[in-house]
Amino acid sequence: MKEGNKDAVYLHYAFHELHYSPSQLLELYEAPRFFKAFLYGSIEFLLEERAKESKKNNT
Repeated sequence: MKEGNKDAVYLHYAFHELHYSPSQLLELYEAPRFFKAFLYGSIEFLLEERAKESKKNNT
């Protein structure tokens, strides 16, 4: 996945799931790389946990 596309996916998640406002999304997009890495890693972890839980409930 290209870096720009990765940003779009995480910004989309932040908008819909975390209820970020457009101005907060802009701040996130322009945030330092270390902050985005932390937030994106946290979102990725949450999504992986949700997927595991979903898989566990479906079996």
